[in-house]
Amino acid sequence: MKSSFLFDGMLGRLCRKMRLLGYDARLAGAGESPRLLLDAEREGRVAVTASIRRSDRPGPAQIVLRRTGLAAQVAELFGALRSRTGEPPLLEPFTRCLECNVPLEAVPAKEVSGAVPERILDRCDRYVQCPSCRRIYWEGSHWEAMRGQVSRLSARLAAERLIADPAHPRIRRSADGGEHPAEGADGRHERD
Repeated sequence: MKSSFLFDGMLGRLCRKMRLLGYDARLAGAGESPRLLLDAEREGRVAVTASIRRSDRPGPAQIVLRRTGLAAQVAELFGALRSRTGEPPLLEPFTRCLECNVPLEAVPAKEVSGAVPERILDRCDRYVQCPSCRRIYWEGSHWEAMRGQVSRLSARLAAERLIADPAHPRIRRSADGGEHPAEGADGRHERD
């Protein structure tokens, strides 16, 4: 079974990156950090923090990241997870809402008409939507940049021997046959 994560509040960028990679990743809200381990245990998640002070707290084992830099932290997290569970990374990019963490659902173009710019409707034929926040995603101008992020992370994971081959990482395609796009109607996108 693929792991789910609860990230300490200081790891917001990493949390979003894990969502981009298809992982169920929740960020602890304000005031939740002291209960990180208890909340993670209750929710069936792996607690992840960068705080060395939290490493000696009682409760279920957590992953304490010591590296800095987003790509290094992703690699360290997958390395720790693999050491702990034997679970190799399974990347399912563009399948979760970057904002809500909810799995995205395919929607026909006719259902997004009026919600996305007309030029997008003329250019794109596949759309996904978050059933929670209703954000719509498509393969727009930022999708290639985000796909590049996934490729660079795959290469990093291969270099650290966490996946076999960056050209063929463990990436699962979505039900409609494609990797889901990751550009929203509001134009936001994730950066390295």
